[in-house]
Formats: sequence, structure tokens, C-alpha cells
Amino acid sequence: MHFKIRPTGNHLWTWVLLDATDMTVIESDRTFPSETQASAAALAFAKLVSRAGRSLTGGPGSGLI
Repeated sequence: MHFKIRPTGNHLWTWVLLDATDMTVIESDRTFPSETQASAAALAFAKLVSRAGRSLTGGPGSGLI
């Protein structure tokens, strides 16, 4: 899976998460005023999902006993 930053056509940007066949898995429900801000939001989403996955599987850093 990988992220792509796309223009919305209104001088705004959004991010999409694509699978190996370039099919959309999820798309941001927000738009951003710059490509850089959309990239930062995609990175923050990826970190959030990664952290949630670790806590669900009890991986390192989960803080669960």
C-alpha cells in the first residue's frame, strides 16, 4: 500500500491510500491548502494506524500488561 497526494481541482489537495493494484483503500475526508500539508496528514494517519495495530496485537510499545 502507498499514499498519493492529489489535487482536488480547487487549489486544494487531498491524500488517498492505494493498494498494490492502485485501487483506493481510503481517501481523506478533508482537503488541505498545500501539497505539503496533505503529505503531513497522510503521514500522521499512517502513524496512527500503525500505533493502533501495535496496541491491538500487543506488539512493542503497547504499554499493555
